[in-house]
Amino acid sequence: MQAKTPKSKLLLRGSAQSTRGVLFLPSSSPARGNGLRGARASGAVHASVTKPARREGEHASESGAGIIAEGSHMRSTSASCSPSPHASWRYGTGLVLALCLVAATGCGEDDVDPPPPSNFQPDTAALDVLPGVYPNTVDLTGAGSLDVAVLGDETLAAEELLAEEATLSAPEGKAKVRALAAGTARDVDGDGRLDAILSFSLPELKAAGVLTPQTAQVVFSARTRGGATVSARDSVHDVHHPVVRLPPPTGPHAVGTLEDAWTDEAREETLTPASGDKRELKVRFWYPARARPQAQPASYFLTWREGELVAGTQGLPPSFYSFFFAGAVRGVPLADGEERFPVLLLSHGYGMATAMYSGVAEELASQGYVVVAISHPRGGGPLVFPDGRVVDELVQLSPLDPALNTRVQAQWAADARFVLDRLTALDSSDPAGRFTGRLDLGRIGAFGHSFGGSTAAEVCRTDARVHAGLNMDGTFHGNLEVQVQVPFLVMNSEGAEVDFSRARFFQHLGATGYDLDLQGAGHITFSDLVLALPLIRFDSPQATASEYALGTLDGQRAFTLVNTYVRAFFDKHVSARPTPLLDGPSAEYPEVELVVHLP
Repeated sequence: MQAKTPKSKLLLRGSAQSTRGVLFLPSSSPARGNGLRGARASGAVHASVTKPARREGEHASESGAGIIAEGSHMRSTSASCSPSPHASWRYGTGLVLALCLVAATGCGEDDVDPPPPSNFQPDTAALDVLPGVYPNTVDLTGAGSLDVAVLGDETLAAEELLAEEATLSAPEGKAKVRALAAGTARDVDGDGRLDAILSFSLPELKAAGVLTPQTAQVVFSARTRGGATVSARDSVHDVHHPVVRLPPPTGPHAVGTLEDAWTDEAREETLTPASGDKRELKVRFWYPARARPQAQPASYFLTWREGELVAGTQGLPPSFYSFFFAGAVRGVPLADGEERFPVLLLSHGYGMATAMYSGVAEELASQGYVVVAISHPRGGGPLVFPDGRVVDELVQLSPLDPALNTRVQAQWAADARFVLDRLTALDSSDPAGRFTGRLDLGRIGAFGHSFGGSTAAEVCRTDARVHAGLNMDGTFHGNLEVQVQVPFLVMNSEGAEVDFSRARFFQHLGATGYDLDLQGAGHITFSDLVLALPLIRFDSPQATASEYALGTLDGQRAFTLVNTYVRAFFDKHVSARPTPLLDGPSAEYPEVELVVHLP
């Protein structure tokens, strides 16, 4: 009988008010810390606590000194304690593992971090700031009114909304401004239902602090004639505020997106203190969709609060990701017809979030793939589950503890296998009807960034359903002596040659391999953050790309190159489409050095 994996301890680092914990797993190595590519790390075990799951919207300080992953910012340039990653986002550098743990034990214990917004409430409706031009902007030097539409659905009819009860407020503010008037209801988003239209005084919104130069969202509140509370929010910002707008995907399909939460009842969660917990995941889909041009694209993080919490763990303002704009529309039907679409699994970088790969996911979906991104709890950014629970602990990895890294990677690979099982069930009978008979489970690929890229290799190694894999700039973990028998692409940032695991991987690859060097790329070039430097500099004018591991390559160019080669690889090895781009060097993309390894 196989020995039962021991439960971890939930251990807390940082200030006494902190609730973003570190999960230190049982380990043979005395040194503990996050690490990648041989970074040196050390850390200490602080007081043991048992922390119940916090529910969405509850107030808690989001500290985390000493908890640094790929998605966390920290400056560390000498052997001294670095400031808390949450004390100020201007300390942001690197976004790579271990940067705050190179220093002395107990780093950051005196930091007191600002709490996140505490009055977030789940939306009960959908709001569209008019005229519906996306992203929504407002000229704060003007007068007039701000018009909004409250979108009707099966639970809310436009005529049921009480206009006299309608207000707008800032997410973090208490001042509310009442609606001036209700307009004629009309179908704003093209779903066939009438939507309630209301107008608000722009001067009053400015005077109350609802609209300011820093505004990212407005919150709508009202009641229905039956007494039900209606709450919704939408993005809106000053016309002069910089934003990150992802370039539109190039494929023939419109793109839809949605998220879900799944529980693997057959697998115990080994990363929590309590016994009997089952492994829970969140998954996000991007898929070829029926075009609905009137509909406003979904928010970058489908759960607003999740974006605020992720920004907080990275030392960024809570509203940071509210200034990111993608193009997928939430919940729209799959593209018409009977075509089955190939499936690609996506795993995020350690400490990062699935939303941060929206650009490559939308591109692939527009080309006819269903992308299923897995949020691995306690290995990525904070997660908000549908019942309001916030899971924001983070297992702390160490470059000095390969056994621990391998163990966590095995769990991520098991997550991927479970997701494939659930996709098989969805293809057989999707309760929503969207994916029934539409998933081509004979054509599956896996890819990921950094730790997620290594996980993609492990999935290819252990699950015969996966036919191709791709690693975006990740050190390989696990037993590299065991061959991967499917085509595999490794994308490397500048300086990746110091990572010897990649050469070892190709030595034991039993299929065609592609070793791609992207000149001028940094480790975070492979995420949407490669486009974010102007937004970062809005509050931190002296920030540089190298501080954020964004490399020296122009962000728009890097975004295009990454998407182009990811698509080309899966087109060739999952969809069997001709792709001469992978045959060797390309004059069109001189920044790319490509070496093809034949088996």
